[in-house]
Amino acid sequence: MDNKSNGKLIALAIGGAVLMGTLFFLVSFLTGYSPAPNHSAILTPLRSFMGWFLLIFCASLIIMGLGKMSGAISDKWFLSFPLSIFVIVMVMFFSLRFYWEKGRTTTVDGQYIRSVEQLNDFLNKPAATSDLPPVPADFDFAAAEKLTDAKCNKCHTLGSVADLFRTKYKKTGQVKLIVERMQGFPGANISDDEVIEIGTWLQEKY
Repeated sequence: MDNKSNGKLIALAIGGAVLMGTLFFLVSFLTGYSPAPNHSAILTPLRSFMGWFLLIFCASLIIMGLGKMSGAISDKWFLSFPLSIFVIVMVMFFSLRFYWEKGRTTTVDGQYIRSVEQLNDFLNKPAATSDLPPVPADFDFAAAEKLTDAKCNKCHTLGSVADLFRTKYKKTGQVKLIVERMQGFPGANISDDEVIEIGTWLQEKY
């Protein structure tokens, strides 16, 4: 493989990476993407763009390198080939280890989550705000649980939406918002008072 062919392959890798990254960057705006308040609406998609660019570009270079190696197999190929694979794996490992040292999941207050235990601790902490009124001292949680089961399980089980509810709505203090959306579905038959009752049980007990 001559230098001209190498240049074409590198140009193809760069062009493909740029095209893929640009498409992801544009789609992020078409879908109404909105990052966390402490993240930039421009820089966050650009970081994703660079991730895709490096992934495709480096993968292309690896394939090209392996192709050149296969064309120059000698009596020492049994050493060069596994050593090259080992180097590739080590580069990937250390780049992920140090570049993403703080973790890939970032909370709205700028904290990083790296383990399941940290994620559970984060989800178990009460929300800083709430769109529901204070819980009355005589609130009947048992009756509210029955009401919630009766209304919510008409369309889905609570378990099927538990993760989405806890991370997107309960953790951000928007329990009433999601119950009001459920109220708007045809056949839901949920009154305004029941919205508060269901929301309070979900906020405090679920």
